[in-house]
Amino acid sequence: MTKNHAKGAVHKTGLSRLYYTLIRNRFSLFLGIALRPFLLLLVWLVYSASCSEGVADWPQAAGPNHNYRVHGNASTAFSVTRGASVRWRTSLPNTGESTPIVFGERLFLTSHQSISNDAESGCEIYGLCFDAVTGQELWRRELPASRVTDMASGFSDNTAASPVTDGKYVCFINVGGSIQTFDYSGNLIWQKTWVPFGRHHARQQEPILYNGNVIFLRTVADDLSIEATSKEGAKQLGRGEGVWTRLHAYDLATGDLSWIAESASSVHCLSMLRVAKDGSSRILTGRGGGHQPPEEPYGLSLIDGDNGKTLWDAPVRSYNAHQNSVFTDTFAAAFIGFEHHTFDLTRGSSSKASSLLNNAIYRLYEPNQSQYISVAGMDAPTSKRGRPITYHTNCIVGNYHYFRTHENHLIGRIDLASDKVEYLQVPVQVDRRTAEEKLLWDRAIANDGRNRDGFIVYQDKRATLDGWGHVSAASPIVVGEYLYMPTMVGTVYVLRWNSERLTEESIVSISDLGPPGSTWSLSSLSYAGGRLYARTMKDLICITDDAR
Repeated sequence: MTKNHAKGAVHKTGLSRLYYTLIRNRFSLFLGIALRPFLLLLVWLVYSASCSEGVADWPQAAGPNHNYRVHGNASTAFSVTRGASVRWRTSLPNTGESTPIVFGERLFLTSHQSISNDAESGCEIYGLCFDAVTGQELWRRELPASRVTDMASGFSDNTAASPVTDGKYVCFINVGGSIQTFDYSGNLIWQKTWVPFGRHHARQQEPILYNGNVIFLRTVADDLSIEATSKEGAKQLGRGEGVWTRLHAYDLATGDLSWIAESASSVHCLSMLRVAKDGSSRILTGRGGGHQPPEEPYGLSLIDGDNGKTLWDAPVRSYNAHQNSVFTDTFAAAFIGFEHHTFDLTRGSSSKASSLLNNAIYRLYEPNQSQYISVAGMDAPTSKRGRPITYHTNCIVGNYHYFRTHENHLIGRIDLASDKVEYLQVPVQVDRRTAEEKLLWDRAIANDGRNRDGFIVYQDKRATLDGWGHVSAASPIVVGEYLYMPTMVGTVYVLRWNSERLTEESIVSISDLGPPGSTWSLSSLSYAGGRLYARTMKDLICITDDAR
């Protein structure tokens, strides 16, 4: 089930150096003519190798293209437990949930501040800068907050918002109520603070970097009291627009406010931006979810990414916004109950709905036979009282909408052209602590919830579960032909996303970010310069097949 693919990498600047060297050499006319075909072939080979490396930077959680997808080649089989394909690993000061952000030779991350004993909650966090080549920490800055949250929560904590950077400035956000922008030497450029509303702080409202702005979610009100951060205090303030959260765009260089979105967003939703072929930008966002968020109407909205104005609102009764707001040039896609819906991107009208339960095709593991079997034409093996997906695990790539199910450890996908639904059962965890590799199919080994210094850093016991179902999970990413789906216990499913059928043959590897029972992560992977970057409760990790 595991396959390794070694990757060569040549930097694109090598092409220009080779080119100028060739044309400046004073060959004779005869040799120049005779060797020209071979020289052109050599230049093309160097260029092809440079392209295989893929993107050089990952400037925000959703990557350079705003959609968690890039071209390139990365390791497709790795084990941090065994040190396989690990270039370096650096200890972190404490737990955290942001994605490693990479630009050039710099890597940025957030973590909770260091502690000297077991702790269940925290407030202030660190903004961290590392050397992306060596993993060495270069500097750290303290980021204040007004709201205290439980650390390592399965539903996010104050470190959940990933940094953004344009190569000159880096912006860190403490979800508990502050934003600070620094230059690459760690000098403060600007900062702002606020008091969040309510205690719910869904993990996946990631900041967006676009057109010189950092776009992120916060309350519009600047005068909330600290009591507003508690459940009872928030309840007393009611559900009016004064306590709603909206996307705000600030100039990354100056901190000047560029716009506030007309349509509100709930903290459960991951808003996503897309740049159309005509150069216009759109942001899809949503409202609704658990614990009755106040923003209304529940449903979806399309926003102009240049000015925050509403293009359309699509009310959806009882909409659960804890999913990635994915869309193409022509339609938006969403899970509503146990149906998959698409919405016309021009008007926001519902265009198609298809069942996730009926007539799906299943590839299930039969433990008594130690093999997979195919089952067709049956309802999904899940409770209809549950929810269709593990939150924020959905992504569109090619003609497919992928996701992890809420129950039973199935990876699903919908063919967006034919509406065919396929499910593939996967092991919940892989154990490589001994020479014999073990696949665990039904139950994961409980996590110890300890940071690198050995201190317990969680409050909610659900943080020790397997990372499927009722959890704000890390979003998957796509590098080239491969889909990487990480889970809270450090399992990373690597699949060939364009497989003709979703079967066990689609699985390239069941990789891991560390030993079971002591590895915890709610962070997406990132990719830059041919390398994958990951973070756990304990470590920051660089993954590459060229691990020297």
